Amino acid sequence: MNPTQSRRLALLFHAVVCSALVACGGSDGGASATAESSDDAAAPSASPGAAPSPMPPAESLALTACVAGSGTDYQVGDGKQYTALEQVPWESLKAGDTVRIHYRAAPYAGKFLIAAQGTAAAPVRICGVRGPGGERPVIDGNGAITRRALAAEYGSTALTNGQSVRSIHEERSIIVIKSLADSQPYEAYPRYVQIDGLNIKRAHPAYNFIDSAGASRPYDQFGACIWIERGQNILIADNEISDCQMAIFSKSTDDGNFAMSKNLRIAGNYFWGHGISGNDREHTTYTQSVGTVIEFNRYGPLRSGAGGNSVKDRSVGTVVRYNRIDEGARAIDLVEAEDFPGYALNDPAYRTSFVYGNQIKKNGNTGSVIHYGGDHYGSTPGANWGESLFRRGTLYFFNNTLYITGDSAELFQIDTTLERAEIYNNVFVFADSVAVGFRSMRAQREVGAGWTPGGIVNLGRNWISQGWADSDIYHPVQGQLLGSGNLITGATPPIDLSTMMPLAGSAVLDAAVAAPAGASAYTPNYQLGASYVPAARSVRGAAADLGAVER
Repeated sequence: MNPTQSRRLALLFHAVVCSALVACGGSDGGASATAESSDDAAAPSASPGAAPSPMPPAESLALTACVAGSGTDYQVGDGKQYTALEQVPWESLKAGDTVRIHYRAAPYAGKFLIAAQGTAAAPVRICGVRGPGGERPVIDGNGAITRRALAAEYGSTALTNGQSVRSIHEERSIIVIKSLADSQPYEAYPRYVQIDGLNIKRAHPAYNFIDSAGASRPYDQFGACIWIERGQNILIADNEISDCQMAIFSKSTDDGNFAMSKNLRIAGNYFWGHGISGNDREHTTYTQSVGTVIEFNRYGPLRSGAGGNSVKDRSVGTVVRYNRIDEGARAIDLVEAEDFPGYALNDPAYRTSFVYGNQIKKNGNTGSVIHYGGDHYGSTPGANWGESLFRRGTLYFFNNTLYITGDSAELFQIDTTLERAEIYNNVFVFADSVAVGFRSMRAQREVGAGWTPGGIVNLGRNWISQGWADSDIYHPVQGQLLGSGNLITGATPPIDLSTMMPLAGSAVLDAAVAAPAGASAYTPNYQLGASYVPAARSVRGAAADLGAVER
């Protein structure tokens, strides 16, 4: 995909991903209505000393049909060149090559490694050719066979615990993106790789696979359907991914550029049923990359009993937009760059994160909805871990719609006063079950003695259910809450709770305010309709509506 192609209108994306997002449909219609009057509200302030913001990524996917590229065309399917995934010479893929996996009724029981080095003009693509009803070809991790020729390429180094690098990489995933341990230099890394149009499922300790030595073994607990050990310019799009430890994991370390995953785009996928029951360390997506964009995805609930988050991110330059997120201990968890702090702390993009245009429905009993800062705490100033590595920047959170159920709710956990949240143009609806006195804007984090918890939260104009408070009646929060007078409150939801569409005549119509300077380049140009299908968003009144959906 060349740069010109990558900037196509996202409306092309609508047609490509509709079945990923349950059903096809356009944007929700309806005439614009006049907003209820409210007191004038000031726009959120720019954060003092905020780091320069990176340019927003192009808002398009530009997927084409699964056709041959400029290189070798490897076709997999009944009556094709290859009838099984383990027959494909994965270790030999080069720039421009395409592996086209054709739909068939029987799943493909295979797992593989991608190490190819594509280019912007000639990416390496692994894609699904859909069935007659639009069905994606299924890759099933249960009983999946590993290609024997990849044995040394996973890594044959013996470790002190009796395992080998090979066994670790094979046990983690169905698809791993990493260099070839035997055939490439140590500092090699995959690049310009695209995986799209597949139904990938069942990598979990409950399932077994056949390893490269022919033995049957269970999957490791900490793994993912797609594991990115290293790789740059990676696109994972238009897939259904389910029933794994995690859907996608990406890794970066401070060993050098080759060891970092960069320019990762996760777009238009449907995730559901991930995590480990009784454990909170596995999440639907878990990303540690430089330049991470998570957009247009549908996040279904995790596995029953799993304690992980929907979006867990340790990246530099994080953008989370236009997603539907259901449940998770936290819907979005933005924490410190645990494995590559040396790089992250020196990149200004680490200090700004942008979360906008998302629809979130969550039970407040399981944890705060949005967390920003870090999750290793209790250190002392100057330590090379914990609070010293926290994001220490600004979270821009705008034009999102949240519907919170349960008995109690905490919307934001901003860890220290070195972290700030600019919160504007959102809709926050508490279900009737969330008691007055437990409708909290902020939650406290227990941090080391050298820091003040609670963060600095600046509220622009937002709609919120009446009865809200800064914190619950038993747990006052330190830090600062600014701009409370800018909020619009109401007794009944101003939106349709099933579609997130603003109601006619509600106070959220035409009520949006201008963005602060640090986020002025980021505009909510798209939205998800009732069937979670992306569509262009345009202002239909005197100003944009509050929330993730324009009426």
